[in-house]
Amino acid sequence: CFWTGVTCDPIDGSITGLNLGKGFYANTLLGISDPSQEAGDEGENQQSNRALVVEQYDYEIDLHKKRHIGSSSSARAENRRTAAESISPTFSSSIGKLTSLRFLDLSSNQLQGSIPKSVLRLPNLEILDVSSNDLEGTFPHFQSEALRVVDLSKNRFHGRLNDKLFGHPDIGPYTAPYLFPLVKFDISHNGFNGTIPLSGTSGFYNSDSKREESLQNLQYFDLGYNLFSGTIPNNFGQFEKLQGLFLEHNRLVGTIPKAIFRGSGMGARPLPLVQLFLEQNSLSGTLNEGLATLPNLKELYVDGNKFTGVVPDELCTAELNSVFLDDIRASRGCDG
Repeated sequence: CFWTGVTCDPIDGSITGLNLGKGFYANTLLGISDPSQEAGDEGENQQSNRALVVEQYDYEIDLHKKRHIGSSSSARAENRRTAAESISPTFSSSIGKLTSLRFLDLSSNQLQGSIPKSVLRLPNLEILDVSSNDLEGTFPHFQSEALRVVDLSKNRFHGRLNDKLFGHPDIGPYTAPYLFPLVKFDISHNGFNGTIPLSGTSGFYNSDSKREESLQNLQYFDLGYNLFSGTIPNNFGQFEKLQGLFLEHNRLVGTIPKAIFRGSGMGARPLPLVQLFLEQNSLSGTLNEGLATLPNLKELYVDGNKFTGVVPDELCTAELNSVFLDDIRASRGCDG
């Protein structure tokens, strides 16, 4: 097993990893140029300052998000139109024959069509990154119970997320089987709509501790740049390891739940959030000073909503991002 981008089991020689992302599959193996790469779109090669390194597959689980400024979405749409006019590969169903596969990175390869059912059925898959392609369809139901990373961002997926995807309100056939190991869930920059299916008590609710027992390894949750509506679920307060919550550029209404900065359940404590992106929705009410109690918060964006009143003094600190401070100073929120 000496192929570039391919990892094999040292004992039986079966293929366990395909690291063909960042255009390697389309550019190097198929000889298809990528207009978005030539244009330097998305800043794919920028090194993250918060990531989990998976050395076995030479891959980083990026847990830090750079805020999009300007017309990145329109630029990406133009790149897609350009790519559509050229030869573009489809997602090979033959990958589904690699039943020992645990790692699959096919990001930025201009892939079109849908994810093959044979790939959805892979039983041992732990990391799936198909971001920055031209894939379409509704949210795919992966059957692996081992998934730690699901990255479908920057594609053309659409439709509602099933009400039972995260086990709410009941465990059903469409419940994700990977709720316990999941670390990163990123479906941003697509066309998903409906409400966020995290309301109510799931089949994983512990009545003694009054807490959800699933998604307790979740560190990165990104639904940004979609068409989600409704309110922000209180259940985000259950995820004790959550570092990044990104719900920007949707159609969300209501207030920011206190559970986000208080936590919820017995022995609740503030979440370890580092980044909280809520900008460009229709959220209302006032900004609660409780957000300042989030001990690790470094980036908070709430612009483009319908908040009223003044920004609490507790949020006017140098620890928060300077852009946010500039915005709230301009609206008489902070002095100095």
